[in-house]
Amino acid sequence: MQIHESLLGIIHVAEASIIDDRSEQIAAHICTRLHDYCLSIRETQSEIRLTFDHAHAIMKRSDDSLNIQLEARDLAMFCGVQMILQLAISSVISPPQETLVWRAPRFI
Repeated sequence: MQIHESLLGIIHVAEASIIDDRSEQIAAHICTRLHDYCLSIRETQSEIRLTFDHAHAIMKRSDDSLNIQLEARDLAMFCGVQMILQLAISSVISPPQETLVWRAPRFI
């Protein structure tokens, strides 16, 4: 996790990559599982944005991976959204601990 300051205040940020050639199906499964927790889910050709209260996750699909960037205003919201993302991912990928590692983002 990385913490940086923006116009909105301090932001907690992390990203993860899932190396799997089923990125479309994994992203769809995550959206289905998190639908009730999100304020909105917006999909474009290049990304899916899941908006929560004071947090959002951006999923970018490629042929062989799914990249997720998580940003939140406070640590409690960050940890909560990260936890439900991990639960959704673990229900479709096994074993999740070997395929999902959160790290500080490369670019902010």
